[in-house]
Amino acid sequence: MEEIKKYGLMGCSRKQTNVGDYVQALAAKQYLPQVDVYRDREELNTYEGDYIKMIMNGWYMHNPKNWPPSDKIDPLFVSMHINSSVYEAMTEEKSVNYFKKHEPIGCRDKATAKLLSDKGVDAYYSGCLTLTLGRTYKRKPEEISDEILFIDPLFHYFSLKEMLNSRMKLLSRIKRRRFFEFMLKKKVFKTQFSEDILKNAKFITQVIPETTIENNFQIADEYLKRLSKAKLVVTSRIHCALPCLAMGTPVVFLNGGFEGFGNRFNSRFDGLIDFFNRVDISLDGKITRNFDLAGKIDYNNIPVNKTLHVPFANDLMAKCEKFIAKN
Repeated sequence: MEEIKKYGLMGCSRKQTNVGDYVQALAAKQYLPQVDVYRDREELNTYEGDYIKMIMNGWYMHNPKNWPPSDKIDPLFVSMHINSSVYEAMTEEKSVNYFKKHEPIGCRDKATAKLLSDKGVDAYYSGCLTLTLGRTYKRKPEEISDEILFIDPLFHYFSLKEMLNSRMKLLSRIKRRRFFEFMLKKKVFKTQFSEDILKNAKFITQVIPETTIENNFQIADEYLKRLSKAKLVVTSRIHCALPCLAMGTPVVFLNGGFEGFGNRFNSRFDGLIDFFNRVDISLDGKITRNFDLAGKIDYNNIPVNKTLHVPFANDLMAKCEKFIAKN
C-alpha cells in the first residue's frame, strides 16, 4: 500500500436525518488533520479515490449488500454497531474475512462484540466514540445557561393526536398493546420533574430534513455547542446523552418505549445504558430510577452524572490518536 496522507470521514444521506449520525461523525473528525473525502456510510464499497485513513465508528447499515468497504480505505474499527436486522448479511464469509483482516474490532455495544466474536473475529466492547467529544467541545462555567432541554423524550410514546392522525401508528400501538402509553408519558413527566422545569423546558428533536452533508455537519456542531451550555438535558436519544456525559452536561436518560421492538433497540443500548442516570419505565408502567435523588428533579435538585464511561473514553482517545499518527 502506498503512503497514506489523506483522510476520509463518513456521513449519511436520507430524506430525514438524525443529527446523532453526524454527532458520531464529528467524534471521528476531531482526530483528523483534515478531511479530504466525505463518503456516505452506505457507499464505502464503491470508493475508488486515493488511499485514505478512516475511523469507522457508527451504525451499520441499511444496505449490507454494499459491504465490505473498498480496499482503498484503511480503517480503524472502534465503536461499531451492527443493526440486528442485518446480522446475517454482515456475517457472511466475505464480511468475516474482512473483519479478520482489520481486527481487533471495537464495538459500540456488547451485542455487536458477541456477534463478531461468535464468528471467530477478535472483537471487544469499546463504548461509543461520542464519549470523547469533550476533547473538542468544552463546557465552560461562564457559558452555562439556565436552558433545560428535553430532546425527543420517550419518542416512542406516541401522543393520542399522533395515533389518531396515523392509521399505521394506531395499529402498531394496538398490536403491541401500547395504546395507553400517551398517558404514561404524562405520568413520567409529572412524577419526575418539577412544574418549574416542565414549564420552562424547551422540547426539541434530533430529526431534521435532509439538506447536504456539509450543512448537516454544521447543524450537528451547533447542536453540540448548545448541549455543552445547557443546565440540564433530558432525552431518550443515546447520541444526545453520550455527548452530554463527554462534555459534563447533566443528563437524564428516559428509558422507555423500546421493549416492544425486541432486539432492534435493546442491542444498541447493551453496555452504553449503564453509563447514564436513568428513569426506567417498564411495559406495565412501573417507573424507577437508577440514581439517588430525593424528590423531583428541579433547577436546584439535579443528579450528578456518573463517571463509569471515563476509562472507555480515555482508551478510545488513545487508539484514535495512535491510528492517525501512524503512517
